[in-house]
Amino acid sequence: MAGKPKRSTFRNRLEEMVTSLRTDIVTGNLKPGEYLASELMLAEQFQLSKNSIRKGLDTLLDQKMIEKVPRIGTRVVGPGLSERVTLKFGYYPSLTLEANLLQLVEMFKHRHPHVDVQMIPLSQSYFSQNVKEALQRDGIDLITMNTYNYESIRGEGAVGDILETMERRDSTYPFLQEPFAEDNHLYVQPMIFSPIVLCYNKDHFQEANWPEPDSSWKWSDVQKAAAAIRQKQDRIGILFHLQSINRWPLFLLQNRVVFERDAQGKLMLDNENFKEAMQISYQLFEDMNPETVYMSENDSDAERFFLQQKASMIVTSYYSLNHLRNAEFAYDIAPLPYSKEAKTQLLIIGLAIHKLSKNKDAAKTLVDFLASSEAQMHLRKTTLSIPSFKTVAESTGKETLSRPSRYMMYRDIIPTFSFYSDMNVTFKELEAMRHMFKLYWARLDDFESVCRQLKDSMYV
Repeated sequence: MAGKPKRSTFRNRLEEMVTSLRTDIVTGNLKPGEYLASELMLAEQFQLSKNSIRKGLDTLLDQKMIEKVPRIGTRVVGPGLSERVTLKFGYYPSLTLEANLLQLVEMFKHRHPHVDVQMIPLSQSYFSQNVKEALQRDGIDLITMNTYNYESIRGEGAVGDILETMERRDSTYPFLQEPFAEDNHLYVQPMIFSPIVLCYNKDHFQEANWPEPDSSWKWSDVQKAAAAIRQKQDRIGILFHLQSINRWPLFLLQNRVVFERDAQGKLMLDNENFKEAMQISYQLFEDMNPETVYMSENDSDAERFFLQQKASMIVTSYYSLNHLRNAEFAYDIAPLPYSKEAKTQLLIIGLAIHKLSKNKDAAKTLVDFLASSEAQMHLRKTTLSIPSFKTVAESTGKETLSRPSRYMMYRDIIPTFSFYSDMNVTFKELEAMRHMFKLYWARLDDFESVCRQLKDSMYV
């Protein structure tokens, strides 16, 4: 006959119950005013006697986290005497505009006053260093992350050694989760996303009596429209920051570029589709706006010129449309023009928890909030970015912001969404190409010469 369970077993169960309830209260899963399950139900759940349950509840009573309500039950008071949690949140500064992030964090802090969220803006160079060491050095608990930065972490070794696994959500568009998954484990929770699109000034098209862009447009159609529209000398037909990692690879994707590798794993650049794609990127500016090839310093220049009505068309994202919230003229968006195949780059920004964080529960609670229908609906109503929560993103009703009439167009072009990884190339390799091809775009070297230099330097 089996002996009685050891006293240590009861003690472990009791500690498990107290820890579980305390965590639910501290993280907000159990909110002030809610009632705990009955003592009988708790006894069944944790396989403890009623006396043991009462002993555990007394611990939470002493910490002023719960209170007894005669003839009703046990009510949650709040974190009580538990220590405040300081959560270090590393974020992209652009998200203050693109996702209204600071306001969302204030909403979270109001619901979880025991969590002090310390916002740490990340520089563009943050992910160029050893991210694992940087996260530990800076004590980051939670961090925003896009697909490029996620690959930087992958390049440092096992992602699971750096980032905590996440719960897959049925409410999220499935295609947003796959780029952040390894061995069926999700490491980044998507928050917002955007395809690259064409944005245009409707008034400029009307003045030129030119038909507005549609899904059939190729880059040659853009060239014709730009030539017709830019009759005034103070107006640029089309503008975008050619050197951006979210811009020039578009021509490669649309031209069906897939790089092969040699026996050592090095890229083979003898690729006719690659050459043709680079020629298209060159000719687009050579033919239309030769004086503006290097005018732009970053992506935001295009939105600034467009807002001043100095540019009639720009290649942009839903994120960057937030710069146009107060535009005093009519504008709209259209699918990205293409060369051989209709393709556009998909941008995703999500949330990741540092594996070595000492505040994982609080970090997870903030992730859950930012991915919740409430926070995503706030994002949907106050920005032009697209929430990851499918039903929220596609919700209709009274709008609080002025939106392009084709705002919902992204749903129709989902089959065209692509990633640079589809070309069998890494972010680091693309950056090396971009650096070298500045000579080509500046008309200082030809394609073959740049490729030779690239081969010599990329793997040194």
